[in-house]
Amino acid sequence: MTYQEKVKNAFGVLENAKIQVFIALVNVAMHSEFKAIDELFEEGEQFSFRSSDFDHALDPNIQSLQHVVKSIEIAKNQMLGYNGANNLDL
Repeated sequence: MTYQEKVKNAFGVLENAKIQVFIALVNVAMHSEFKAIDELFEEGEQFSFRSSDFDHALDPNIQSLQHVVKSIEIAKNQMLGYNGANNLDL
């Protein structure tokens, strides 16, 4: 595997990690500060959150997970800047 292939793979790992951490963030939030929102929806209904929806959360666990999501996004943006979208197959 070439260096650039390893970089592409690392970028994909970051994207997958961001998704997994964000899902964990939403799950924690829906059982704490966002419980009232969770109760508004029926089982199977979908609601889309953005990372910024959690910027003012008071729960330290939500804050920690939010920090990780933002850090991964920073790393992805830096890699994109270093390598360009074409080199990362975006």
